Amino acid sequence: MKSIKSLFLGGWAIMLFSCSPQVTTTNYYFDPINGNDANDGKSIERPFKSLAKTRSLFLQGGDSVLLKSGAVFTEQLSLSCKGTRDRPVVLGKYGGVDRPHIKGDGTDTASVYIWNSEQIVIRDLEISNQGAEPKAGLKGLWLNLKDYGEARNVMIDNIYVHDVYGSTVIEEGGGIGISVQNARDNDSILNRYVGLTIQNCRIEDCQRDGIKLNGYWIRKQWNPNLQVVIRNNVLDGVPGDGIVVAGCDGTLIEYNVMKNCPRTLPASEACDGIWPWCSDNTLVQFNVVSDHKSIIDGYAYDSDWGCRNSVFQYNLSYNNDGGFMLVIGTDGWPDEWCVNGNKETIVRYNVSINDGLRNYMTNASHRESYFCPVMNFTGYTQNTMVENNLFYLFPKPEPQIDRTLFHFTEHDSAYGKGDVFKNNYIYAPEETVAVKEEKAKGNEYTGNRYVGKLLTPASGFMKYEGAFDKSLWYNAEDKNWDILLDFLKDKKVPIDGKELSVLEIIGTSR
Repeated sequence: MKSIKSLFLGGWAIMLFSCSPQVTTTNYYFDPINGNDANDGKSIERPFKSLAKTRSLFLQGGDSVLLKSGAVFTEQLSLSCKGTRDRPVVLGKYGGVDRPHIKGDGTDTASVYIWNSEQIVIRDLEISNQGAEPKAGLKGLWLNLKDYGEARNVMIDNIYVHDVYGSTVIEEGGGIGISVQNARDNDSILNRYVGLTIQNCRIEDCQRDGIKLNGYWIRKQWNPNLQVVIRNNVLDGVPGDGIVVAGCDGTLIEYNVMKNCPRTLPASEACDGIWPWCSDNTLVQFNVVSDHKSIIDGYAYDSDWGCRNSVFQYNLSYNNDGGFMLVIGTDGWPDEWCVNGNKETIVRYNVSINDGLRNYMTNASHRESYFCPVMNFTGYTQNTMVENNLFYLFPKPEPQIDRTLFHFTEHDSAYGKGDVFKNNYIYAPEETVAVKEEKAKGNEYTGNRYVGKLLTPASGFMKYEGAFDKSLWYNAEDKNWDILLDFLKDKKVPIDGKELSVLEIIGTSR
């Protein structure tokens, strides 16, 4: 495109012509039925056939790799590329509404492998990876950095991942629907993602886990992933960990749903719904986790080892075998390896309904009973703040099931210290122990109120003689309650075969 400028020199008007370079982009089309690898792939009429061609493409900013809508590809898609901020490389579909299906048979570790890439958008794909037998380390979509450095602006949008038939044992590598990996012990260059978004995806019937980020959690080489956003995803039929971020700083996890978790893991496996691990400043909000049935743990949410300043707010949890939340910290780790304990987690304005349903004993060392408190604090948890939450307990279906609200247990010979519980509201229709501290020290309980039969410590819990409704817990001057109620307005919970409105359960209509 030409532009004209005039320059006056000594009374002469000189016309200057300048040309800006033309930006050219290329779409590469793939059709497994009508394509031919002898084509140039640059038009719908002359598409490539084999996804193997993606390995040899030199993709630049604005280029696209487009798979035919509704087509089934039975080979791995592997590519590495670098777009620009204004013109990312796009991996997607053409020619219709249906997603193209990259259907792995368990031969390749991942059906879609994106390595050493940035400024890329991956969208509108269906991915599966199922062989005849479970395979350790199997993945659906795998993003990987190796000796690359900093990869910016990666978007995963509207991906349907299902039937990733991985191992159910995490020590074997497990299986993961969407796996993001940027850290290994032998990296010569530290890698990380800056600006990674995973949104609008569905992960269904995958074993073992849903979405996992594996970064540099070791503090002596702390190089955390930044600006990570995981939002509006549905995980259905995933038996293990739902969403886990490790080695991240400032992650936002919001508006995700995890449900229908089958009890298919071995008795050795511990896992939870949504949780950070050795990460800082994680914000978990507006999520729903239900029906987690892991043999060990099985909590909806977890603030795990080595985390600092995690915030869990405006979340809903119901019908989980383990309970609403786990807060766990190790003790005695050297500072260059891990943050000692779990520091300053905030848990506020959440709703837990009918959590803690485990009706069997586990083989973990400290579980000598049917252990499933609504919240479990284990190991060195420090300065946790639990405030303005609603805990609504239904009668347990069997007499042996645990009836405890907050329980402190040992992990690595350590217990909690200085955790604060204030202004929480509890409905306990049958005798339930409010707190089991064991050897925890310096905890504070204040302003907590309950309806029913809560067995309480000497102070910090006050019985309310009225009904469990808004008159008990709602404060119009605190706008956080309105934010929570707006999120809950369309939510329902199945109890004893009936669909009950969350707002009715917590008493907004009374």
